[in-house]
Amino acid sequence: MNSLPSLFLNDTIVTEIETFCANDPEFVCAKQEFYRISDQIETLAAPDLYDAFEKGLWAYLSRTADLYYLFGLGLRQEILQNLSAGG
Repeated sequence: MNSLPSLFLNDTIVTEIETFCANDPEFVCAKQEFYRISDQIETLAAPDLYDAFEKGLWAYLSRTADLYYLFGLGLRQEILQNLSAGG
């Protein structure tokens, strides 16, 4: 059984990640720019079309981030297993 992801995938870390991101000036700038542009696009497109686009985009980006994270956890697990086998 793979128990390593349960060490990292939990609800308590979300607040810490949001705080960490909010303290990064590049992230804050990118977020502001994203919302500025998305407001312009929503004004030009029908709000329901933009809403559908945004939901699809976030689902795609979220799943991509999840898979990258899980891939990284697999690498960490392999490293920990190798360390424990050698020690």
